[in-house]
Amino acid sequence: MRSIIILLAATATLVQAKITRTPYLQLANDSSIHIVWRTDNAIQPSIRYGLSAEQLGESSDTVLTRQTKKDNKDASTPPLFDAPKGTFQYEAKVSGLKADTLYHYAVFDGQKRLTPNDGTYTFRTHPKPGSPRDLYFWAVGDSGTGSIYQKKVFQAMLDYNAKHKLTLDMYLHVGDMAYGSGKDPEFQSKFFQIYQPTLRNTVCWPAMGNHEGYTSNGKTGVGPYYDAYVSPTKGEAGGVPSGTEAYYSYDYGRVHFIVLNSHDLDRKPTATMAQWLKEDLAKTSSKKSDWIVAFWHHPPYTKGSHDSDKEKQLIEMREYIMPILESSGVDLVLTGHSHIYERSMLIDGAYDTPTTAENHVLDDGDGHHQGDGSYQKSPGLKPNEGTIQIVTGHGGQGLRRKGYSPIMKRSILEHGSTLVWVKGDTLSAIMLDKTGKVADEFQIEKKQAVTPTRIAKPWSPTDLTAGTYLIPKNASWSYLSEGHPAAEWAKPGFNTSTWKTGRAGFGYGDNDDTTITNIQGKQNCIYIRKNFTLKKAADAKKLWLSINYDDGFILYLNGKEAFRQNVKKGRGKEAKGVAHHDAVKFDQFDLSPFASLLKEGNNTIAIEGHNRNLNSSDLSLHPTLILKTK
Repeated sequence: MRSIIILLAATATLVQAKITRTPYLQLANDSSIHIVWRTDNAIQPSIRYGLSAEQLGESSDTVLTRQTKKDNKDASTPPLFDAPKGTFQYEAKVSGLKADTLYHYAVFDGQKRLTPNDGTYTFRTHPKPGSPRDLYFWAVGDSGTGSIYQKKVFQAMLDYNAKHKLTLDMYLHVGDMAYGSGKDPEFQSKFFQIYQPTLRNTVCWPAMGNHEGYTSNGKTGVGPYYDAYVSPTKGEAGGVPSGTEAYYSYDYGRVHFIVLNSHDLDRKPTATMAQWLKEDLAKTSSKKSDWIVAFWHHPPYTKGSHDSDKEKQLIEMREYIMPILESSGVDLVLTGHSHIYERSMLIDGAYDTPTTAENHVLDDGDGHHQGDGSYQKSPGLKPNEGTIQIVTGHGGQGLRRKGYSPIMKRSILEHGSTLVWVKGDTLSAIMLDKTGKVADEFQIEKKQAVTPTRIAKPWSPTDLTAGTYLIPKNASWSYLSEGHPAAEWAKPGFNTSTWKTGRAGFGYGDNDDTTITNIQGKQNCIYIRKNFTLKKAADAKKLWLSINYDDGFILYLNGKEAFRQNVKKGRGKEAKGVAHHDAVKFDQFDLSPFASLLKEGNNTIAIEGHNRNLNSSDLSLHPTLILKTK
């Protein structure tokens, strides 16, 4: 909580200072913005800005500084938490700006410019609330690992924007941005250093995750998370003042955003956060807002690395908070925490524990205008006309899936992020994976009044009766369990004349093994492949893999890897990081994200199954391929 802040005296800088945290944008509205940065020594700080990089004629109103506890012994001054000695953080408020206007800026130490004149230090103010301005934003969660996956997800977004000549209006982070405990050095190395090319010109609006919660406290507003961000407490960006940076709201044109703390605050309907939420939504409904987007960390619905039917925070967000939001017409909810991408159908009223879909789904189609059709809602903010829930916790942390939530239309075990457009009467979103491929897409349209109907038995991702087997259980496959094949073994037309033929499942030590391949102590992987036929190209988006496996596998379609489960890296005999998995039931995997690897006519599916240990007591690989007909 920012209460007492030191105003840096305008004294001459005795020691040459360097920027240690590149300037990043915070709390913005239609007439002001905050710019934050750090140096390794005290400076005479100012922000100069203007309408072009060559004309930086204006200076910031005030610049506030915070010092580390090691440098500042004044107990009345709120210090930075766990920051390196000699760290100075500056928070500049720039006001008196024109709405929806692009500005260039630079950081100065007295008369010396500290940031380069390379055209990347810019900011755009918000449009006036209620303005019919298009909006484009990026949402990601659970990314702060410093891993190659985090960096690939980020680069995929940058490349996508460059290719399509797109500029972000804002960046939403749904929490867990600094693993493992949200300490200041973790924020520095795993968030600010990685995302600085975007943070310097795009406001990041944050929600606190549980990993930030190890060192930051939502009740007191103290800790590295609250040191890092400047969030509205007095309604500075629209909405009702919350009095805390733990939860808040803001406006962008005709879109109202709500940010909640799902981690360490009381979530009950009678508690302060929920009461504020009701007041904020009541004000929103009376304004010229057409869309509501809410985001926080713990998902109301998930079967990824977490189970929303078994964990208190997730259950309470569903049972207590979702009824408030849906009764006020919320359109989109973005969360993380569960390390997966999941996206719901158009739902309303699914508050039961365990979660049920019957009579809570308003449209069980795919929501794509070129598929089953866009989801439809009435113009404005109409109560209980349906919400789309997205779990976007796949930004960099290890992926995992426990099962399938009955309200989800997509469940994709791949690293990536979410991109969202709001253009007039249409909200569109995609899941962009770490390779830059669009793995999911949907739209919500508000073109005309609709009368919602509830589906008694909606589509279910686990209902295998709503499909036909292209490859049934116990089908015959070509297989190799002694030795390892050539690198091109998964490609169509590969010569398998020296391979054996057997019926699934393959392995040893399990009750479902039809073809016994006892390779215990010899090698810990087997290879199988089979041809199948698609009657039409559109069927590639309706395929599901149902597979019983122990411990992991890699799936190839027409010779290209589609995805891997429980195998961290490498292939064949070079595979490493195989996680334990008990083959106790068939798991279902949606193959629609990999439709581009398939074609009308003949196709080849190939799977390599892996054991965690060479001397494991069992091995299982039993796949089927299902064409969904509903």
